[in-house]
Amino acid sequence: MLNNHLKIYWLGNLVFLLNIILILFLFSYRFMHFAKFPIREIKVVGQYQHLDEDQVSMISDRFVKGNFFSLDLYSTKEAFTKLPWIRNVSLRRVWPDRLEVFVEEHQAIGRWGAIALVNENGEIFHGASDEDLPLFFGPEGTASYIALEYKKMQSILDKKQLKIAQVSLSSRYTWDIRTTNNMKIILSKDNIEANLTRFMSQYDNILVSVKRIGSADLRYPNGFAIKKSTEPIQKIDSGERPLI
Repeated sequence: MLNNHLKIYWLGNLVFLLNIILILFLFSYRFMHFAKFPIREIKVVGQYQHLDEDQVSMISDRFVKGNFFSLDLYSTKEAFTKLPWIRNVSLRRVWPDRLEVFVEEHQAIGRWGAIALVNENGEIFHGASDEDLPLFFGPEGTASYIALEYKKMQSILDKKQLKIAQVSLSSRYTWDIRTTNNMKIILSKDNIEANLTRFMSQYDNILVSVKRIGSADLRYPNGFAIKKSTEPIQKIDSGERPLI
């Protein structure tokens, strides 16, 4: 009999406790969803050049729904991420009425043909830019590889104030490099940096002889071949055929 009374006592306490929890939950839900606490400010944080006030206002009008508590951070983040120049974004609520948006923009280093841009990580994105950027061409899936090798090649050419205007990678991984002074450089897939460095070490001496280099074929194991514009090819320091 005593055990039954204890069971009823504890059961009553449990029901009471569950009722309190339910009431608190309903109160909290109604408070967060129907109380005021609107988002009054969206503050964009980070270094950016291509995100403007109109884009932020558009996202605010379409996606920033609810108040400080009920705001759907996921859909808001997705909206920012879909902007062409945004590579990554994170959001944070700041009491009592501010949403902070931390943005990371793509840093374009080249153009993927005529259809897109390539960032420094080799990722293709569809932004618009009037910046003078080199053109990249290559098989599908090679953008990151081209971007990596481009940066290495350009660092070597910088020593002679040469700038790459176009990089083409064939399906056989042969490189065709065009500089802004209309010089063509051909490289194989092997020893790219070593062969280019060797050519640059002789660049000034070659210019004394030919004045203006039309093309330089660096696919030879022990040297390279150059051609002056409109003149027959001249072989330098190698009697071997190029390595294709």
